[in-house]
Amino acid sequence: MTLRQFFGNKKLIVILVSVITAFSMISFSIFGQNETPKPVLWVNDVTAIIGRIVSAPTNSLVRFSESINSLVNTYDENKSLKKQVNSLEDLKAQNQMLKSENEELSDLLSLRPSLVGKNIITSTVITRSPDSWIDNLTIDVGSNNGVEKNMSVMTDSGLVGHVSEVSPTSSKVQLLSTENEQVTQVAVSIQLDDQIVHGVISGFDKRNDEIIVTQIPAEAKVKKGDTVTTSGLGGVSPEGLIVGEVVDSKKDNHGLSQKVTIKPAADFIDIRHVIVVMPGDETENTENTNQPQEVTEDGNVATESGEGE
Repeated sequence: MTLRQFFGNKKLIVILVSVITAFSMISFSIFGQNETPKPVLWVNDVTAIIGRIVSAPTNSLVRFSESINSLVNTYDENKSLKKQVNSLEDLKAQNQMLKSENEELSDLLSLRPSLVGKNIITSTVITRSPDSWIDNLTIDVGSNNGVEKNMSVMTDSGLVGHVSEVSPTSSKVQLLSTENEQVTQVAVSIQLDDQIVHGVISGFDKRNDEIIVTQIPAEAKVKKGDTVTTSGLGGVSPEGLIVGEVVDSKKDNHGLSQKVTIKPAADFIDIRHVIVVMPGDETENTENTNQPQEVTEDGNVATESGEGE
């Protein structure tokens, strides 16, 4: 084979070059102090750079997607927790309201001994306008239940007013806290140490939340803390209903009688359940559940059929 033929055979040349290169790299790796060949290092570096360039956007996209999913999950979880909190707040409010209502009803029951021999009708406040909050309210019993005009209305603490208007199924109650001068006056009595004196509720001091009683004899020794109840005179309220206690007393401008201020026993701001006290012993029979009932000597309530609780 001539030299010209040898160089003309391209396949042979490629094989020869490949073999020489392979042996060179092997020799270099063996006798090159265990160092990695530079061509290999270059290839590795280029491969690493290309890998970082390609993987960087992909990793960023993955992290962004994970952040979005985490944010959505957090939002959904927060929304669910808010619903649970609102539900708990609603239950707490309902529980507090039921607890307060139960306590008030229990107090009404404890009031029975002071109403012995009187006919009563239990009722619930259904309407109270903000414009006339201190003047009147509406209860859920009326003429169908035996309610009549001027009947006394009280809470578990004491007298709050009297019936001013009556409808078949509801009634309007005029409160003692009203500043209306045309309100029917209520006769009261004050228990002193040695006697009982009588007067009339003639007004309400809105600034101090006090009931004003006039026509008290000038010589009466009224003092702070004396108990004030209805006297039963005047035909408006029966005798013995708690009104409040004396705060102060002073003579009027003419010096002929005393003007007494009373701290009400009842809370005129928060009224939910009331008792309508009927003046007489005779009541008409009704089919309504809120029918007149009589409080017996043992403190129980008896219906007109004579059955106690």
